[in-house]
Amino acid sequence: MNREITRWRALLWLPVALASTCVAAQTTTAPPAGRLLASNCFQCHGYDGKSRIGFERLSGESSNEIYKELREMRAKSKPDIMDMHARGYTDAQMRLIADYLATQKSTSSTTAADVKTSKKSEKKESKS
Repeated sequence: MNREITRWRALLWLPVALASTCVAAQTTTAPPAGRLLASNCFQCHGYDGKSRIGFERLSGESSNEIYKELREMRAKSKPDIMDMHARGYTDAQMRLIADYLATQKSTSSTTAADVKTSKKSEKKESKS
């Protein structure tokens, strides 16, 4: 009889034990603010804004510079693909994206300013 009671007690505690492990597994920390929004940028500008395929690197730029560029893109009268992306965000969302990308450390000596300068010189050369 004691064996049967012990078995029933064990079976009664089993759902409680399982439920507590499920709850423990669900308690995770939230990702940094702006990371989910910035993940759309990762496809071209690289994971965490560190492009390795020829697009402008966003990591290493200041939050204000990224935010300013996004607002300028959104205001263009003849938008291209990047401008269309910028139009999909509110000012608050653009600020979150800019703040997140500005916190990413640049892993290369090539900065976004270097890429912009080289693109400008390429355009000048092609016009000549």
